[in-house]
Amino acid sequence: MASAQAARERSLALVIGPAGEDGALSLWDPAARALPLKVDFLGGRQGYRLAAERTRHERLIKALGKPQDGRDRVLDLTAGLGRDAALMAAAGFDVTLVERQPVLHGLLADGLARAADTELATRLTLLPEGEAAAMDLPAGPWHAVYLDPMFPARGKSAAVKQDLQWLQLLCAYPDAAEEAALLARARGLEARRVVVKRPRKAPPLAGLAPHHSHEGKTVRFDVYGPA
Repeated sequence: MASAQAARERSLALVIGPAGEDGALSLWDPAARALPLKVDFLGGRQGYRLAAERTRHERLIKALGKPQDGRDRVLDLTAGLGRDAALMAAAGFDVTLVERQPVLHGLLADGLARAADTELATRLTLLPEGEAAAMDLPAGPWHAVYLDPMFPARGKSAAVKQDLQWLQLLCAYPDAAEEAALLARARGLEARRVVVKRPRKAPPLAGLAPHHSHEGKTVRFDVYGPA
């Protein structure tokens, strides 16, 4: 962690450290061109999406389908900033999060710590940092396995893309072999379905056509059965 002045003198593009009134662990720009980026399970910009009466209308929740036989566990293999995990938890699923990138894993842990006394946080479990395609994972059965792999951004809307630009500095896009390994691992787990988030016009992950999809204006959710 560095002061803004020290970071500018060292020409640092990004700094990780406490920021904001709540002192949340954050990524921030020393040039102060954008708000600090943190994981906020207490609301933040997507707080309105977490309202109980709204979650059932989200395409992700529709793609997950209703739990059956009391099975309501979801394994999120690419947790990122935890926004989709929070949505799934708000909809009533117990979500286990996997994240391989150390900075993102730290942001997730900090966000969960700050939300520790909330009902939402009781439905979120963060595993130790690790690579989903290779690490030991908790045993099933799972209701679903969820994937949201990195994908190159299109367009130049700074208001929407700032978070993604920073994530691109931290995370390399998966190559074809990594995508195939990730999807194969997900489909090999004991789960009713695998749900994959994709840009609306992007090809299916690893070139494998899904069983069906839930499509929105900018993204779609592809649904696969077990391998």
